[in-house]
Amino acid sequence: MTSESFLKLYEITKKLRGENGCPWDKKQTPSTLRETFIEETFEVIDAITEGDPMHAREELGDAFFNIVLISYCYEQAGDFTISEVLDEISEKLVRRHPHVFGDVQADTAAKVIRQWDKIKEEVEGRKSDSVLDSVPNGFPPLLKAYKMLKKAAKSGFDWPSVELAESKVREELEEISGAIKENNQEHLEEEAGDMLLAAVNYCRKLGVDPNVALEKAAKKFSGRFRFVEKKMKEKGLAMEEKNDAEMLALWKEAKKL
Repeated sequence: MTSESFLKLYEITKKLRGENGCPWDKKQTPSTLRETFIEETFEVIDAITEGDPMHAREELGDAFFNIVLISYCYEQAGDFTISEVLDEISEKLVRRHPHVFGDVQADTAAKVIRQWDKIKEEVEGRKSDSVLDSVPNGFPPLLKAYKMLKKAAKSGFDWPSVELAESKVREELEEISGAIKENNQEHLEEEAGDMLLAAVNYCRKLGVDPNVALEKAAKKFSGRFRFVEKKMKEKGLAMEEKNDAEMLALWKEAKKL
């Protein structure tokens, strides 16, 4: 059933890229599809966050098609085939899970991760000058910071307690106050960055993914702000500073709702 479904998608992709296929699909390259793939990935994340399985199924399909389309572009260019893509990931998964496909013992998630990293370095030869080298440069800043801090912590470079991570955030906030008094925008930007990095690390120590937390907060803000916009429009009032009291009252009402 699964193999038939994949073959069907593969044949559709070939037709779309074929001589009598779709003009849009035919002109795409792996480079031109980068942005589309990123967009589809975020739409998958949104659907998962919403907790709607049917929406997630739809968005996963879109993302899956992008993977097949990009892979087929490489296949047409003679670089590699989709079969090779699938075979390589299958072999990698078996190789990196000897506790499942072999006789190695790893009964906790932490042990699995350590084993995974060891296999990457000792078996696959993926040693690098720094553990941070594996964090993609193309990641959005928040995700990049979170991944870098996780990598550093795995190497033993970490605050020993949540309390110390929290105190670092407070320290950075004080340094921002100092930069404000200096009236130095460049210094202020630097200190703001340090504060954000400390906040990301604090979230990590709390076991909170800052990307997920910020997405939820942004969604919550969006809902409340839209409520305020709608009500202000109904009242015939402009979203201006002179109407701050009314907007604040509506914001509090939105929070209760």
